Amino acid sequence: SSSSSSSSSSSSSTQREEGYNASSGIASQSSSSVVHCDLRRGGETSASSSYSHSTETTPTSSGKIRSTKIVDDDMTEQQPKKKNNHVVFVLGGPGAGKGTQCANIVRDYNFTHLSAGDLLRAHMKSGTEDGNMVAQMIKDGKIVPSAVTVKLLLNAMADSKSNRFLIDGFPRNKENRDAWVSEAGYDCDFVLMYDCTEEVMLERLLGRNEGRTDDNVESIKKRFVTFRESSVPVVEFYETLGKVRKVDAIATPEEVYEKTKESFAQFE
Repeated sequence: SSSSSSSSSSSSSTQREEGYNASSGIASQSSSSVVHCDLRRGGETSASSSYSHSTETTPTSSGKIRSTKIVDDDMTEQQPKKKNNHVVFVLGGPGAGKGTQCANIVRDYNFTHLSAGDLLRAHMKSGTEDGNMVAQMIKDGKIVPSAVTVKLLLNAMADSKSNRFLIDGFPRNKENRDAWVSEAGYDCDFVLMYDCTEEVMLERLLGRNEGRTDDNVESIKKRFVTFRESSVPVVEFYETLGKVRKVDAIATPEEVYEKTKESFAQFE
């Protein structure tokens, strides 16, 4: 009875989490009791800090062995972090210079650069049934489930021979981050945050010529608002975990990279 009560508690907690994709979870098959524990930070519940214990008894020839699993709020079993797998989330407003610095890191530290946006756009153009569905969702103004983006990232990582990854422009919001932990089973090593004023970013975006149709003043300002409202809270969340390495991105690209390298000394 305690199992069903706790599972109900986990289910309702998951439903309260805005935009959380519970359908991607793997239901726990444990018939033993589950003790639900919520750890809240700043009034929010995260996939990594809200968890349950599941103690299972497995019969063996020599007796019974009791084991403990850690599962998150939607009862998705947390997988151990892949050995020697390093993931850095790279965040910063539009025009902060993330792409330029990621190229430098790839060159000098043997990282693989993955752009969540580029993977999603390529998926939409793939002509597959799933890609067409995502394209239609965006056309209809609907939000693409975070689990879709996360699976594209994980597939790209699995196809790579690298074990060092820069994930550019991700997570864009709390739902992205929760979906990553749920699907991947582990969190990033740290968040590399490029801090830049909107005035400087606007100037840079208007001055570049990359054929992007969203680089006009009105669209750029909307992107700034989205970043402030959705991505900045994610950075603040990671700051509470001590995982943010912030770099002043107003300086020249060379100066910014000198500062960036301080965060990658462990990978030399």
